[in-house]
Amino acid sequence: MRLVRVAAIVVTPALLALLFSISTTGTLPRPPLDPVFDTESAQAIATELSLEYPSRVPGTLGAENAALWYRETISSLGLTSREDVWHADLPDLGEVELRNIVTVVPGRSQEAIVLVAHRDNAGVDSSLGDNVSGTAALIELARGYAPQEAAPAFRPRRTLVLVSTDGGAWGGAGSARFANESPYPDTAIAAIVLEGLGGRGRPLILTAGNAATSAPRTLVSTAAERIEEQIGVRPLISPVSRQLVDLGIPFAAGKQGPFLENGVAAVTLTTVGSDGSGVPSGDVPGALSVARLGSLGRSTEALLASLDASVGATFHTNATLYLDDRAASGWAVRLTLIVAVVPFVLGVFDLLLRGRRRRLRLPPALRALRARFLVALYAGFVAWAASLAGVFPTGEALPLPRHASLVVDWPVAGIAVSAVAVVLGWLVARRPLVGHGRPAPEERLAGYTAALTWLAAIAVVVALVKPFAIVFILPSLYAWLWLPLQTRIWPRIAIYLAGLLGPLAGLLILADELGLGPFDTILYVVGLVTVGYVSLSSVVLALAWAAAAMQLAALAFGRYAPYAGGVEPPPPGPIRRGVRRVVARRRRQTAT
Repeated sequence: MRLVRVAAIVVTPALLALLFSISTTGTLPRPPLDPVFDTESAQAIATELSLEYPSRVPGTLGAENAALWYRETISSLGLTSREDVWHADLPDLGEVELRNIVTVVPGRSQEAIVLVAHRDNAGVDSSLGDNVSGTAALIELARGYAPQEAAPAFRPRRTLVLVSTDGGAWGGAGSARFANESPYPDTAIAAIVLEGLGGRGRPLILTAGNAATSAPRTLVSTAAERIEEQIGVRPLISPVSRQLVDLGIPFAAGKQGPFLENGVAAVTLTTVGSDGSGVPSGDVPGALSVARLGSLGRSTEALLASLDASVGATFHTNATLYLDDRAASGWAVRLTLIVAVVPFVLGVFDLLLRGRRRRLRLPPALRALRARFLVALYAGFVAWAASLAGVFPTGEALPLPRHASLVVDWPVAGIAVSAVAVVLGWLVARRPLVGHGRPAPEERLAGYTAALTWLAAIAVVVALVKPFAIVFILPSLYAWLWLPLQTRIWPRIAIYLAGLLGPLAGLLILADELGLGPFDTILYVVGLVTVGYVSLSSVVLALAWAAAAMQLAALAFGRYAPYAGGVEPPPPGPIRRGVRRVVARRRRQTAT
């Protein structure tokens, strides 16, 4: 442990770099003309859409008619639009037909500014995902670029692309389609997503991406300034804890995620939900704040003007932590997290060398760890099989909506069957892990050494490929390093539980961001895995960490035993016995 304390000095330069990277952000100039966004007109549009097409679930006749209504409304302004029709597999809906409607206002430059709002919702009985205010603001902003009878239409410096998307209430399918397939994001300097502008909560700017990246500083700062000028209150940005969790997964609650993943600077302008979550709130006309819709509409118009008037503006997406009116550079945060692993790795290396000098028998401990890793992989396989059976969702690799049936109506029977399958697999695998006596101190130390070395290897891999995910495992690294030094069971249990604070805190922070309960959030995360939103590499690393956690739990609670009692060579396990049975059966069939 002395080596760990000495090695902790290397973290100091990284912390200093992080502190020095915190600075104020630049802001684009305020446009010379005041916004002319018509609040009453936007309110009328929102009311018309909600009353005529109250249910706009993707793939239904209501959604198709709403798309036609939008096209006709845009056409009545003298603007032309193009419809992009495709099919997507969405959770709870299956294979449905979706429609994006794209309206282009040519500018004097090929560079584009993209303005996005989804028009679908979760149905007439739910306000979740309803975005009549965003659609109304999109149409009202388009009016300013429509041809006029007395004068030619205003031509912006940059091309303006207005996108009414489908599937927004189901993870932002339309935004992902446009960001991935349309040619306009290739020339876009920024994208602004409008969602829940008529909510009664405080204005909120969402900055997280589907990859470990964030919206650029200048774009976020300019959006905040334009909103504060119109409302008199500075908009909220997600707390640092939420930003770290979003970067670590990575996870984006807003529709700006696909744009940032593709390198396009993007933010979502919205309002805080009534539950305080970081997910854009619904805003049906009965609960619509007309004043907030008007002020955020004017803010968006001013932001568009600032972006359009900027000369040579380029916004580079990168990971950033926002601290109110200041920001810390992502590279400094990433460096600090990577360097924070170094003292632990050196401590484990020292433990490994000491174990070799004491001639610890590591193979039985490594086999025990391997058995636990195979159990973790088996649990992952059961979850995958359950998704094929319809217990967990499958479909497009998009964030699940909060109203997904997995969350609001638990598949209790399917979860119970999956849990029983995992327990049965564990009972089969644990037979060679059951001890017939108290393990010797050297065997326990070998178990600790194997598990901590495995944990160090995981930490190095995470630091190299997903450095922000270190925030989830960092408490376990330094808490569990103290376990071999404890001889009494209660201190061991307390230290072990302290090591679980990383994933538990991440789960609670995500639950707060989504406005869900802890158990709902666990199912939500499983759903993110089964739809493919969380990458396979992240899942494997998480299961590998779980294997080390299981072995250290057995040691901390006094339930550890070396594999097969330390017998060399060990008897065949369940997999080898099963293979041998199959081979013997094939040989008998061939002989007969």
